[in-house]
Amino acid sequence: MRSGLSNVFNVTILGNRVSELVNPNDYGKFLDEILGLDQKIRYVAIYDGKYHAKFKDELLGFFKEKEIKLSFSEAKKKWAIRKQMGLKIGEPRFAMAQYGKINRITFPIGKDGVLVVTTDLYIDVNKLVDNIEEIRRAFEFNLPGFFYR
Repeated sequence: MRSGLSNVFNVTILGNRVSELVNPNDYGKFLDEILGLDQKIRYVAIYDGKYHAKFKDELLGFFKEKEIKLSFSEAKKKWAIRKQMGLKIGEPRFAMAQYGKINRITFPIGKDGVLVVTTDLYIDVNKLVDNIEEIRRAFEFNLPGFFYR
């Protein structure tokens, strides 16, 4: 794991869910593990009613707080739709959008939450997704309820 990662910050946005079951320090460990996977990872966040996020050192985000809240609200809505479609075509693993400056990869977390990872454009997305899922499994095993679906 890399040293000197930025501090996790936690902002209450709506009612919480998984957050009630997990020590905030565990979120920090989880986010550190993902940030440490690749130098091209810019940002990682969990939103499950509370917002827990870390940026790569000395990196500023593109969005203001209001835009972040809107983005996560929309991501949660999209995952609800994906889960409904998944009843017929299989459970969704992740979704990715590539923008002009970043990749944005989202994963379902818990019953209603999302994990968002942004990266530089040129990264092996499939390898990254596999590595993130491996970390999720380790945390799920050690923190029952953390990733309840």
